[in-house]
Amino acid sequence: MNSKILRNYDFVLLFTIIVLSLFGILMVTASTVPAGTPLMEMLKNSFVSKQIFFVVVGTGAMLVMSLIDYSEWRQFVIPFYLLNLALLAIVMIMGHSALGAQRWIDLGFFKLQPSEFAKIAIIITLSSIMAKEGRKIEGWLDLIIPFAHVSLPMLLIFLQPDLGTSLVFIAITGVILFVAGLKWLQMAVLATGGLMGSIYAFFFVFRDYQRGRLIIFLDPWQDPLGMGWQIIQSKIAIGSGQFWGRGLFGGTQTQLNFLPEKHTDFIFSVIGEELGFLGGSLTLLVYLFLVWQIIGVGLKAKDNLGRFICVGVAAMLVFQLLVNVGMTIGIMPVTGLPLPLISSGGSSFVATCLGLGLVLSVAAHSDTSMF
Repeated sequence: MNSKILRNYDFVLLFTIIVLSLFGILMVTASTVPAGTPLMEMLKNSFVSKQIFFVVVGTGAMLVMSLIDYSEWRQFVIPFYLLNLALLAIVMIMGHSALGAQRWIDLGFFKLQPSEFAKIAIIITLSSIMAKEGRKIEGWLDLIIPFAHVSLPMLLIFLQPDLGTSLVFIAITGVILFVAGLKWLQMAVLATGGLMGSIYAFFFVFRDYQRGRLIIFLDPWQDPLGMGWQIIQSKIAIGSGQFWGRGLFGGTQTQLNFLPEKHTDFIFSVIGEELGFLGGSLTLLVYLFLVWQIIGVGLKAKDNLGRFICVGVAAMLVFQLLVNVGMTIGIMPVTGLPLPLISSGGSSFVATCLGLGLVLSVAAHSDTSMF
């Protein structure tokens, strides 16, 4: 690490990421290991040991990514994009299925979820396209290239089916284009078109079980032992935590296995039950601080590419955070989006770290001085 990179390196952002990652290990442990288990036995738990492994791998990848000048990735836009499409196509042909979706490539020792890495690929490639010299968004024709670029991988992900990640793509694209100069009128027209398209898809494209999953949050008690079970148990868990929480390993919904997917999609429910309103609020404040730091890095970036990368990563994190927390408290549909850096899951954690590594690279390489 040369002196200029060291001087500009955002160690506060790095520390925030590490804090959330370690907290994630703690909460995965609390959600998968019975109370009273000795420490060494906890570490042998498969979920805990895997999460520790992925934290080490993800953090290492993030540090390596942060030391490489982010502008170097521009020359790999086409290979990244084609590799992204190839992996998503392989999932469609021979992917591993679980919970009604075909999203993983089984590598034996690890189930790779290409859609998670597709989010980072689209941040790099779309940012590079929009940062191209002389490119501006003035009229509707200027949206053809970025829309065409994003639509194909997003369609492949939607067909898995993975509605949640498809919506993340929309959030990333919308924010990057807005920073690139998308007008408010254009945004309003696109939002209206998206809403109409969503209504059409809901009635004429989605299957019955998909429609059920999307609307069950409005009244989970209409199917309390089926599709509504997760939401009901999650709300019970968070509500029973009250202000102070029941204490680590003390949550009844968690420890007695009433709460499904407690270490992945519904890990915020575990936080709410065991650490209470106070713990949940502090967790959200740390996320808010993380996003604020990312935006700060973007504002100080030396070029548009750095700014687009930062806002793209920030959009990804904010959207996933809002949807994940929203579905655990029953105000959002259950879409299967993980809580960044905290939920159990190798592909999600490593991909998030790669995105944050890009942000750290923007900060580290923001100095354009000769010495």
